Amino acid sequence: MAKNVKDKRLREKSTEARRRLIVETAAECFIDKGFHQTSIRDIASRAGISLGNLYNHFDSKADLIAEIAELEADGMTAIEAGLATTGDPVTILDRFIEDYFAYAAKPENTVLAAEIFAEAVRNPAIGDGFSRNRQALAGRLGNVLARGFEGRQLATNTEIMDAAHLIIDLVEGAAMRLAFSSKKSRRTAVTTLKVMIRRSLGDR
Repeated sequence: MAKNVKDKRLREKSTEARRRLIVETAAECFIDKGFHQTSIRDIASRAGISLGNLYNHFDSKADLIAEIAELEADGMTAIEAGLATTGDPVTILDRFIEDYFAYAAKPENTVLAAEIFAEAVRNPAIGDGFSRNRQALAGRLGNVLARGFEGRQLATNTEIMDAAHLIIDLVEGAAMRLAFSSKKSRRTAVTTLKVMIRRSLGDR
């Protein structure tokens, strides 16, 4: 009985590892070649597995995109944890801007985000997982802003969730524009972003 349980756990662990390998490989292929230029066969070949084996785990590239959204959620864990901390809301906001800019400005994240966004325009269902990630992030940021308004560290009387989404938009936009720029340019942009966002929120 114990051996059967152990064998089952080993199989489950192996399956999970194989699925993650496929998803990470798919993301690499989408970055290198683009979503439409990448075939399922390309992904299987790069992952070093048979086409049939890949289809045992995923039916299509759309299914792989959904799993990539799960990887994105994992990558955002530390950033969301920072938003969940207690302390001065303005300091937490500044740290979020720094950390999220650094995440979004990674060239691989920028390229993949552009590919997925373009495909989601054609097929909105593909963007569902990423939309959920965005809502979760905006919700946590909104909680920080609400604490800032309540504690009067921030003075602007605005719709909190609109403000949260706009802040994320600003950070993502700047990060994509500067993803391939110098570190100095990115540091300057982050400093400017923090000042502009704080002022727009009535930072005292």
